[in-house]
Amino acid sequence: MPASLNRRAILSLPALSLGLAPFEAAAEFSAWGHFKQRFVTPSGRIVDNGNGGISHSEGQAWGMLLATIHDDRAAFERIFRWTRSTLAIRGDRLLAWRFRPIGGVDDINSATDADIFHAWALLRAEERWPGQGYRPLAIAIAQDILRVSCRQIGGRVVLMPGAWGFDHGTHLVLNPSYYVFPALEALAAAHPHPAWPALIAEGDRMLMESRHGRWSLPADWVVMRRPGAPVEPEPVRGDRFGDDAVRLPIYLAWSGRWQTPLMQRVAGFWADPRHPYQPAWVTLSDNRIAPFAASRGHAAIRRLVQPTAPEGLADAVTDLGYYSSSLALLAEAAAAEAPMRGSARVASLAR
Repeated sequence: MPASLNRRAILSLPALSLGLAPFEAAAEFSAWGHFKQRFVTPSGRIVDNGNGGISHSEGQAWGMLLATIHDDRAAFERIFRWTRSTLAIRGDRLLAWRFRPIGGVDDINSATDADIFHAWALLRAEERWPGQGYRPLAIAIAQDILRVSCRQIGGRVVLMPGAWGFDHGTHLVLNPSYYVFPALEALAAAHPHPAWPALIAEGDRMLMESRHGRWSLPADWVVMRRPGAPVEPEPVRGDRFGDDAVRLPIYLAWSGRWQTPLMQRVAGFWADPRHPYQPAWVTLSDNRIAPFAASRGHAAIRRLVQPTAPEGLADAVTDLGYYSSSLALLAEAAAAEAPMRGSARVASLAR
């Protein structure tokens, strides 16, 4: 698999005082190397500097995946060891989702998208560095995702966001961005089971049903009422196309779903000439856009969807925030690996 598309030197950026030490020499100036310098401790803990320095299963799983993409075995093993020793404490094969630097793990509920990424990263690690036992662990995690994190509702098989806390009897609270299509397809190939095709088909269906507002955009969180009625935005956390739903174009592109209606709607929203900037979010009930511009991570996703957008990936990965930088690196990975509509798109993303 290709290494990072971006090998831009970031010599002009000052070192950030996050209390982190880089794994490799400071001469490594790739986007991935810069990410490690800022957010990955020598022990393998990935620090979310936008949330009080916590670590979570999502960040750890993303770090493992990105290390495989960048053929960085040393980083993978560090992140993997910290993840397994600290978060794999639930009694099943899923990860506890949150660790605080003072107090340790304080919530052992799972986060299903993180577990999906975790299993996918292990499958890819086995391909990169065979014989380490990563694949059997990935399959065991996949089995527990199906056992713990799935529900049947009105004939539909859905992904729950976590092991508990999202089934409210009369309705389920769901997150469309947890349908990580390329990872689900990889898990289905590694662990054949009829539930995987059902989940993937349900993800496609949910993305059609979760679009609302003037621009027909997906909601961050949705409610599905029993016995399986169409979804609607969750009123507290879900009345936005924002930081959760913005990940969907990455997963759609990565799995080759370029022509889905959702991709077209997102592209249309970002290209709307009425916007003075790329909005950080929009509320779906009243079409009100954020009073400030999106992060560079969002801009990187826009660049993936629209190669002629004004900001490229090379700029996006220099953002100071963990989440924004992670989105940029994931968009870069999708650009490198996705089935493309033409070689010109790859060239436009690489600059």
